[in-house]
Amino acid sequence: MIIATKLLNSVIEYVEKHIAEKIDSLAIEKIACCSYSDVSKLFSFVSEMSISDYIKYRRLTLAGEELKYGKAKVIDTAAKYCYESPVSFARAFKGFHGFNPSETYKEQNIIREFPRIVFQIEAKRVMDPIRKSTISINDKEYVASYYGESGMTHFSDIYSRRQYWRLKDAYEDFKNKPRLRYVLPYNNYPPIDIHTGEVFVIDYYKKTGEMERKVYLSDGTVWKDMPSTVEILTSFMDPIRIDSITINGKEYQADYYGEQDMSSWSDYADKRQFWRLRDCNEDFDKCEKLLDVLPYNNYPPIDIEVGQVFVIDYLKKNGETDRRFYIADGTVWRDMPSTRQIII
Repeated sequence: MIIATKLLNSVIEYVEKHIAEKIDSLAIEKIACCSYSDVSKLFSFVSEMSISDYIKYRRLTLAGEELKYGKAKVIDTAAKYCYESPVSFARAFKGFHGFNPSETYKEQNIIREFPRIVFQIEAKRVMDPIRKSTISINDKEYVASYYGESGMTHFSDIYSRRQYWRLKDAYEDFKNKPRLRYVLPYNNYPPIDIHTGEVFVIDYYKKTGEMERKVYLSDGTVWKDMPSTVEILTSFMDPIRIDSITINGKEYQADYYGEQDMSSWSDYADKRQFWRLRDCNEDFDKCEKLLDVLPYNNYPPIDIEVGQVFVIDYLKKNGETDRRFYIADGTVWRDMPSTRQIII
């Protein structure tokens, strides 16, 4: 079994080294010292997948990372990972990730990760925490176990590394917090035993030197058949200022919550600005509702309740401003609470 494990890991090493090239079956036979048919049977028996499927999943994983975090073009990525045409690449990409490669840049589209396989004689040992410390969230201190860090430079243009913490006895405090659109599968964590009902803190270190802290909940979420944690919102922001907005001749006070940059993923607008109307009562309940929705997680971190009305100014690339109105009416789109656009 030791010999078989070493053999399979040597095959994986060859595949990973030549993942962007045509995989040579004769080279695999030479590494394995047996026929390609025999090594394929052994690989399938141990990993429960074929060598060709492993190669496909790894190529599509790397292609997704390059399209999501780099500035690669679809046609170049298709050629790099040995697809005969962009059409065949797009078909395989959508089957694996769930969306077309041209849509990878969109924030709501999360790429699927299929990690490199490492064959072992026995199950991988669950690591113990490296050290323990305390982390304060919303003025409350939690005991936190630290599990090390992993590099991100090979797939992220923004972050260089991330550090992992697990909070003790924190689930009850966070289980009802709003979920964001981002998930992190268990296989992206260090080798730790993750159970439903746990809270994780991950510190993302940017290449600029800044640190961004995110909190994830293990609540039973499954993404692309993979058990995953989901990012949560731990606190809400206060309005930056209070403005007045006139609608149909009536003046409303409006809380301003800042703007978002859209230039990296939108061909329509460079930015959008957010206001929430105060004391609008039932003025907009009977307005015509359109099919366009905007999930809560597209807004700044604010506490959204049914009945609230939002004004969003889209600053278009041609210099014009497109003002839109949205109402929180209980709409749920793709399992996400959302606002609906209304005509005023």
